Amino acid sequence: TPPDYLGAVINVLGPHNYFGERALITQEPRAASIRALQKTRCFAFDQKDVPLSSVLSGSKQATSERMAEVNSKYGTDVYDIDMISNQFSAANTANQQRGSVNSPDAIRGVDVDEDYVIPPMEDNALRSDSNDRVISLLVRFKQIRRAAKCFEYIMKSRPNFGDAGEARRRALLVSKLTRSQREEFTDLFHIIDSSRDGFVSMIELRRAMETVGEGRSDDELREMINNANPNIDGNAEIDLGAFMGVMAEAEFYYLFLDTFELLDVNNTGYVSSQDLDRVLCGVRDLISDDRMSIIDTEDNLQVDYETYANMLLGKPL
Repeated sequence: TPPDYLGAVINVLGPHNYFGERALITQEPRAASIRALQKTRCFAFDQKDVPLSSVLSGSKQATSERMAEVNSKYGTDVYDIDMISNQFSAANTANQQRGSVNSPDAIRGVDVDEDYVIPPMEDNALRSDSNDRVISLLVRFKQIRRAAKCFEYIMKSRPNFGDAGEARRRALLVSKLTRSQREEFTDLFHIIDSSRDGFVSMIELRRAMETVGEGRSDDELREMINNANPNIDGNAEIDLGAFMGVMAEAEFYYLFLDTFELLDVNNTGYVSSQDLDRVLCGVRDLISDDRMSIIDTEDNLQVDYETYANMLLGKPL
């Protein structure tokens, strides 16, 4: 892994919040890292200074309600999937045994694609520098166009500014991105951030949108930037964390919408629950032996897939 890779974003904590309590309650090794996005003052407490009446002292057992709250905060409930539970547990253990997240040993198939072999090219295939440059620029064009589409979506969204649940919802969506998606979106952020100051300004966003023929007014650009970070109403620029949240939410929204539109051959805005269950189970059967129905209904209902897509994103209906 790259030295600056800190894993998937599970949660975003604001002022007057705290972290580290799960390791004290469960006595399990720490499996999460905290990264400050701005200048932050933190206070640390030793477990020996915690009163014995508190579950953090290690002398009392937490209630099931308290454990559910803590597990939700650190995202352990997100990965409670039978198909990968053993794999996820083993990965957590391996992360601790490898040492610091900034200096792990390489893991074949995870950190190093040793099983992937680049096929030999013929002497005259793709050797021209000009061809390579054209291909590289077209790839960048496609990435920027993808970002423009995502910002079009986020401009139309109406985040509940200041709501911790809104920030957590986007953080969970970021955590569901694959490693390659996170790397691609990080690379894309640095392309748009031409000043290399760690923020995307309105000027930089306008330049990126115009590059792919999607010019927008100042008001529209301000709306895109403001909606990118649900923690604050009145944002003037976008940092990497907010950018990843935008890309993750829009990426999954279009994934859901494109899938449903393929099933909606008559362009009605609805898809039958049986067709949806058939497609989902067909993909599931390729990776699992589970044969239970995913859409559990006996009737063939018509699903409003715009509403269903928002529900899958965790947005209030």
